[in-house]
Amino acid sequence: MKHFIAYAAAACLLTGSAFAETFSLTVTNTMQEELLAPILVTGAENDGLLFSGSYVTPAAEHQILTGDPAQVVESIGMHGATVGHGMDGPPGVLLAPGASVTFDVDTQARSLRILAMVAPTKVPDNYVTNVVDIHTAMGTTVTLNRFDIGHDEGSMKDMLVSEGGATVMIAKK
Repeated sequence: MKHFIAYAAAACLLTGSAFAETFSLTVTNTMQEELLAPILVTGAENDGLLFSGSYVTPAAEHQILTGDPAQVVESIGMHGATVGHGMDGPPGVLLAPGASVTFDVDTQARSLRILAMVAPTKVPDNYVTNVVDIHTAMGTTVTLNRFDIGHDEGSMKDMLVSEGGATVMIAKK
């Protein structure tokens, strides 16, 4: 019996089911004219799969340039990333100005990285992001800041464009 309990505990640790919690995230696009592409949420411990020095990784660059987070999700693994979609614009997965989307995230992480491409209707290669401490942010509104990866300019340097662009609220489920 002891071996079965030890095995079950080890299986829970490996799958993450023993400590995962479910949170509800509400992301609001606070920009006046630009849309947000699908929103990637992952534990902040995965930042090395998104950022490399003063630039972004190839997978994150793909997300920021195309709006498609599939390569980032693949590099993180499907249990380490969640993607939230709006319902606006073609192809119906964007988040319109002033609109909000709410989705659930199951995670063991204490801090989350939230990242979404700003649709390139006005300015190319911009995105919004921030790291949010789940428990500190609970019930408050946290700003996602806007960055430019410098791809079109050729600088290939990640630079802050402005504070704001979107907000996120986190609630425990």
